[in-house]
Amino acid sequence: MKIIQALARYFPDKCGGIQVNLNELLPQMQSLDMEIQIAAASNGSPKEDSYEYNGVKVYRYPVFPEPKTQPNHGQFPHGKFDVFANWLSNQKADIYHQHHWEVYCGLPHLRLAKKLGMATVVTVHYAIPICQRITLMFNGKQVCDGKIDVVRCSQCADTLLKKLPAAMVKTLNHLPMPILSRLPLPTSAYLPASVDDGNLGRFVRPFVVPGYVTARQQSLLEMAKFADRIVTVCDWLYQALLINGIPEEKLILSRHGIAYATQEKSPQIKQQSGPLKVVFLGRWDIYKGIDILVQAVKDLPPEIPIELTIHAIAQDERYRQQILKLIGNDSRIRVDKQLTREELPKAMADYDILAIPSQCLETGPLVVLEAHALSVPVIGSNLGGIAELVRHGIDGWLVTANDTKAWTEALRRLATDANLLNQLRQGIKPVRTVSRQARELAAIYYNNLH
Repeated sequence: MKIIQALARYFPDKCGGIQVNLNELLPQMQSLDMEIQIAAASNGSPKEDSYEYNGVKVYRYPVFPEPKTQPNHGQFPHGKFDVFANWLSNQKADIYHQHHWEVYCGLPHLRLAKKLGMATVVTVHYAIPICQRITLMFNGKQVCDGKIDVVRCSQCADTLLKKLPAAMVKTLNHLPMPILSRLPLPTSAYLPASVDDGNLGRFVRPFVVPGYVTARQQSLLEMAKFADRIVTVCDWLYQALLINGIPEEKLILSRHGIAYATQEKSPQIKQQSGPLKVVFLGRWDIYKGIDILVQAVKDLPPEIPIELTIHAIAQDERYRQQILKLIGNDSRIRVDKQLTREELPKAMADYDILAIPSQCLETGPLVVLEAHALSVPVIGSNLGGIAELVRHGIDGWLVTANDTKAWTEALRRLATDANLLNQLRQGIKPVRTVSRQARELAAIYYNNLH
C-alpha cells in the first residue's frame, strides 16, 4: 500500500509538533508494510526538489510566488500548483493523507487527490479550519464551542465589527472572494484586531473578515466532501467539527503518541530537598502564557522554595523581551537555551514539574506525554487538550488559564507539599506510544478505506 503524507512544510525546515510526531510515526508505519512518501511545500522556490529524510522519500513541490495568507485554506490554487498536480498524478498512490489546511497545502490539494481516485484522509491538528482567531477562545477570554457563525466569529475577530449591527456584518460577508483574495492586506488580517497592523489593516479588516469567515465555513464543508475520513487528535476538535455539520461517520479520534519508552513500574518516591523545580517548554508566543507563569512565580513570597526555568523556542522576539523585562532581577526565574529533541529527556528528568500555562486550546500538546513518560507531573491550564491529558489531582494539576492568583496558589501548594508532588508522580500511567498510533492509522487505512 502506497501512502502520500502531505504537509505545508517538512524537515529539515523549521517545523513543529505535527512534523515531529509524523517523523517518529513513519518508521512504525513502514514496519507495518506501508510505503510512505512525503509531499511538502517548498515556499519561495520556483523549482521542485526530492531527497530522503530519516529513510523516507520527501518531495518538495514549489509554491511560487509567495501566496497571501488569506484565504488560508487554498480556495484558489497557489502558483506552480500544476507542478504538484503533475507529480501527484504520476504517483499511483492508494491513499492521500493531508496534515495541513492552508494555502500551501489545502483544499485544492485534497480535491485533486480525490479526483485522481485516491482514498483521502485529513488529520486536523489545530483550530485553523474552524476559528478565525485560531485559538478558539471567544473574544480571547473564554472557550468557544467552535460553531462557525459569520456574525459572532467576525465580531470576535475584529473590534470594529463589534460596533456594527448584525445585518451589516452579514452584508459584508457577501463580498466576492476573488476580490477579497486580491486586496493588499497585511499578514495579520487573520489575527485578532489587538494586533497593531497600522491604518491599512485596521480600516480594511472589517470589510474582509466576514468574507473570510464564510470562506472558512465553506472550506470545512468541502473538506467533508472530499475527505473519506477526517482524523482529529483530541476530543474538543472532534466535537467542534461535529457541531459544524461534519458527518460523524467520517470522523475518527486518534490521539498522538510519542517514541519515548514508558515507565513500566511506579516511579520511586523522591525526598524533596531544595526548591520546587518548574520547567517551561514551548514557544515565545503570547498564547503560550509564559507571562502568566512568570507573574505567578514573582507573586510568591520569597520564603516559598521554587525555581522556574524557561527553555523556549524562538518565535516572537518582542514577547520574549517583554518577559525578560517582567522577570527583572528575580533570581528564582531564569531563561535557558532552547533544547533539542535529543536533549529533552535528560533535561526533563532534572525537574519536578512541567508547567503548560497555555491561553488557547491546545490539541495535545506532545510535551504532556513526554513529561509523563519521564514520571514528571504537569501543572497546566484547564483548557482543551491539556485538560484531556492531565488528570487533576492524580497525575497533574489543572489551573484556570488566565487567573494569575490561581497559578500562584497552585505553585505555592506544590512547592510546600512534597506528599502532593509524590502523589502526582505515583498517579502517572504509561503514556500512549507512536506504535499504538501507527496501528490505529493502519486500521483506518486498511479497514475504513479498503
